[in-house]
Amino acid sequence: MKITCDRNLLLAAFQIVSSIVPSRNTIPILQNIKITTGDKSILIIGTDLEVGVRYELPAEIKEKGTILFPTQRLGAILRESADEKIQIESDGHISQVKTENGYFKIMGTDPADYPDFPDFDAKKAVSIESQGLKEMIRKTIFATSGEIARYALTGVLLEISKKELRMVGSDGKRLAYIKRKSEVEVAQNIKVIVPPKSLALLERIIQDDNKQVLLTLEETQLKIQLSVGEDNKSSILIFSGLIEGNFPDYTNVIPSDCDKKAEVVTEEFYSAIRRAALVTTDKFKATKLIFKNNSLTLFSRTQDVGEAQVEMKAKYEGKPFEIVFNPEFFIDVLRVINEKEFTMEFKDKASPMILKIGRNYVYLVMPLSVDV
Repeated sequence: MKITCDRNLLLAAFQIVSSIVPSRNTIPILQNIKITTGDKSILIIGTDLEVGVRYELPAEIKEKGTILFPTQRLGAILRESADEKIQIESDGHISQVKTENGYFKIMGTDPADYPDFPDFDAKKAVSIESQGLKEMIRKTIFATSGEIARYALTGVLLEISKKELRMVGSDGKRLAYIKRKSEVEVAQNIKVIVPPKSLALLERIIQDDNKQVLLTLEETQLKIQLSVGEDNKSSILIFSGLIEGNFPDYTNVIPSDCDKKAEVVTEEFYSAIRRAALVTTDKFKATKLIFKNNSLTLFSRTQDVGEAQVEMKAKYEGKPFEIVFNPEFFIDVLRVINEKEFTMEFKDKASPMILKIGRNYVYLVMPLSVDV
């Protein structure tokens, strides 16, 4: 192999691919990234077997070939170099990275032992508007569970049918649901549970100039492809394993009989809930919401710490009502929304509260049965 490529492009590709390469693994070869050549481009590949990334970028190809690089070594070289161009040559398992005034000789591993990367069939793919997908990921991924015992809830439910795309994240104590219409009716219905690691990578990759994401489901793998860089000359393919199990029927969880409603300004409520949470602790996170005529009071009290009370305006009419929640559940969702106002709907102290944010986003929070 003998190639020359732009250092900045190579570094950008490396940073994305290396983000899923395990620093420690029972399979040592996975601690490498693979570089292989095409006619006018190179493919940079990394995987931990559960998630894989293939980043294609333009390069000058003088001799074709394939090489494995220890991820940490190549990353350090690219970061420390100030050259515009980087030249990479390989002879067997030994590679040389040449800069303007120096070179590095790196011992590698036989690329024949590296796992194969699946192909992508664009003819079977579903096209999704990229910025809308990025928003959906951001507004659901935080609500997933970290408990292995609830394995199906450790991922995000992704549903695509006809002209609608839906994503749901839940940990059993809260639920984030968002839907989005598509201009084109899909031919292939999809219903899968996607690991957060794959979605977080996709959210990170999608940039403002990306227009479409292509997505296809083949057996137990979800494959995602998008173009990146100036004039979309580079492309990224992600493959992801899926989480097995049955995701709970979220349609039966969202109540339809709430008889109380309050409207609040997002920025004011975000500030109020953060201040009220200042006296809570990791062992006791509880804040009481007290609704009165056109007002909302947030009250927290923790033994041996203190108490906090914050008052704000709210559009609420009816009898005074009190309900207790984990304030972090509100803070998490308010970090990812940009609507100026949202609506709270609730029934009683034992029933979940629904936050309706915009036209297509619903966030459900279960109350706490504790005294504050």
